[in-house]
Amino acid sequence: MEAESVTPVGHVSLDTRLNELANEVLGRDDLFIVAVVARGSKGARLIDVYVDGDEGVGIKDLAKISRNLAFALDAEDLIKGKYLLNVSTPGEERALLFERQYNRHVGKTIVVQTIYEDGSNQIEGENLGVSDGVLALKTSEDVLNVPLERISKAKIKLPW
Repeated sequence: MEAESVTPVGHVSLDTRLNELANEVLGRDDLFIVAVVARGSKGARLIDVYVDGDEGVGIKDLAKISRNLAFALDAEDLIKGKYLLNVSTPGEERALLFERQYNRHVGKTIVVQTIYEDGSNQIEGENLGVSDGVLALKTSEDVLNVPLERISKAKIKLPW
């Protein structure tokens, strides 16, 4: 298996180029890439691309992105050999990574892991949204303002 983190001078890593191509083919400002994950080895790659949107993402959007990204990958001959490309939404079980995701899920219960100089803390509450880089989180006792830079992990609490 080849090492992907080491690239010749003047070249970008496979992960970086995949992310760039995925962003290029989105075609709309209300959609954004959450993650691009390349797994496997040469000749048997699995590429997962997770797309979210300010108002959600439709199946037609995912199909269009998949077609356009596959065309771009083939035109650039970026993946040598066979590969499987999966383009999907991140699903509610995945971590919230961007301010846009917090605002898309206002009203939902989230679990947030914070990190401060004196330690870490897990907080559960209703997501009231993000403004100026600060999450408003309504707990059973109070409304907390948590700077996004203090959040190490945040996920939507699923109802089951």
